[in-house]
Amino acid sequence: MRVPLLLLLVVSGMGPAIQAAEYEESVQKRFAEVVTAATLIPQRANNPDWAATLALLEFARGNVAEANKLVFTYCSRDPMTTYVGRPVPKRRCEALLRIGLDEGIRSRLEPGALRAVEDFAFELVTKYQVGMTTERAEERFFEKFDSSENHYLNDRRRYHLSLEIIRRAERYGPDYEINGRKLGEQCKAWEQFWIRYFRDRADEGTDIEVAHPSSYGVCTIGVYYDLADLVENPEVRRLAGNFLTLFWAEVASEFEPKTGQRAGLGETRNPLYDGHRNYWAQALLYCYSWHDLVPSSEAGLSVLTFIGDYHPPATLAAIARDPDRGAYQVTSRRAGLLTAKTYAQGYPIVFDETGGSRLRRDVYYTPDYTLATITYDPDRVYRNSITLAQTMGATFAVDAHLRINIIGTGFYPNRATCGITGAGVSIIARDPNAAEGRGRFMSDGTRVFLNNQTLWENRVEDPSGWFFTRAGEAYAAIRVTGGGYGMTIKTYVWPDRQLKQVERTNGHYLELKDMWSPVVIQMGRAKDYDSFEAFQTSVKENPFTYADGKLTYTSEAGDIYEAWAKFTSLPTINGETINLNPEKTYDSPFLSMEHGSNKAVISYPGFEDVVLDFQSASKLSPQ
Repeated sequence: MRVPLLLLLVVSGMGPAIQAAEYEESVQKRFAEVVTAATLIPQRANNPDWAATLALLEFARGNVAEANKLVFTYCSRDPMTTYVGRPVPKRRCEALLRIGLDEGIRSRLEPGALRAVEDFAFELVTKYQVGMTTERAEERFFEKFDSSENHYLNDRRRYHLSLEIIRRAERYGPDYEINGRKLGEQCKAWEQFWIRYFRDRADEGTDIEVAHPSSYGVCTIGVYYDLADLVENPEVRRLAGNFLTLFWAEVASEFEPKTGQRAGLGETRNPLYDGHRNYWAQALLYCYSWHDLVPSSEAGLSVLTFIGDYHPPATLAAIARDPDRGAYQVTSRRAGLLTAKTYAQGYPIVFDETGGSRLRRDVYYTPDYTLATITYDPDRVYRNSITLAQTMGATFAVDAHLRINIIGTGFYPNRATCGITGAGVSIIARDPNAAEGRGRFMSDGTRVFLNNQTLWENRVEDPSGWFFTRAGEAYAAIRVTGGGYGMTIKTYVWPDRQLKQVERTNGHYLELKDMWSPVVIQMGRAKDYDSFEAFQTSVKENPFTYADGKLTYTSEAGDIYEAWAKFTSLPTINGETINLNPEKTYDSPFLSMEHGSNKAVISYPGFEDVVLDFQSASKLSPQ
């Protein structure tokens, strides 16, 4: 960690053509600004679980004595918690791991505090290992991805970095044995695991808990930061840094600088879909100068475990900040497919070993709105990390809280929807594999969510069946293809692990009378029409038919879409069936990676291309 940060000045902004040296200086200044202002609400300030985060803050501010006290507080806290009525170890401790491995911080630990950190790490690998052993590092990655993505990565980070802390301790060292194996040998085994992981993973897509706006996202990406910053092996650091740059390049392609948000929906595992959450990285991306919305003092705490050697390249800031980068499509593969064999074994694999994805995510970005969907194969089974609580639909650049979502009823429904996106259009319908019923992970209906205020106040319900609205410089048209819809504000929550119906106060639902009817979202930009009324007239003139469960719609862009209720066939655009195994793992004007190539290229005018090579130069084990 670069400390102390308070000597640096606050930066006000930068242009899109910023050079690398200027960019690095601006990043340091903004980190200093955010750390200077960071505070914690009283409830958390008195919670020992937050003591390690506060210790990072005090180290960054140069308050070494107070930081050491907080390290003692954290290490002496109760390591157990309760989940579903049973005691389990607390799994998240990344702030303390960074304290124990960041040389700039470790060197300022008092002897007693350093010993407390080492003792804490020792217990994590001997008493609270939550099923982890170094033997797990020697398994084939493809066959053993047997938990949610954030847990899979966090458990391995915690175990590996704890071993690293003990290995570096004077009283232990690399020849000390834990569980019958020398620490140096175990750390090398984990290094080889991460090399295999990044080599194999990059070509299959980034996050499996797709575009998650909060805790799952920050946990998963935080693992990669720790590997890039804290592990001594240079190949692990290089590959982790490349994977982070790959992830941020995908985010930059769909980033909205006016709101500081990842604009594309197409999310999974997000039951809180109403837009009130800010993106988990909003404060961090402010530090990277992707936008100029100053984060709150508490949000500033979220950057502390990300202050290290890795920063995304200046090219990505230029892409993300560009308010006039035009309208374009972003397509990517995602891992999640299960084979029949592995499905029977209990979901231990998330990649199709034949190289097929059978799943794609599409984002259509414009400076005024963004559309996003995920398309699944109706005849295949996927891991629930990529099918739970999906959000698909539209966001608006004028306000991060405004969105149109097509979702399933219930709370946290599994595989409730499936969709396609093209130029200005998304078509979304209930997935034929949806878990049907009333309860958690189930849904018994399909609905369209719209926020109150602007979107609801500007609504126009046309006799043709189109529902129009507008926000900022974006127009929207929604059409339920069959059976029509009713209106409601009733929704579902999950207090005390029980489904409960309540009334929503910040939005309305269009409840489909036929839950299988495809829903069309046609968007438009105000600059392309004389008026909102002209947009309505134009949309109503587009050919639109729905008969015998088949929808045919010609969009404002002139593209012909065909989609079927219950997805009896995959949708088509201009007569071409949607390809669920696109040739490129990542495909946008700024990011390109041919599937199977091991190399991704980031491009932006005025900058040299950034080439990310995931073919490891290190000798790998046979697995």
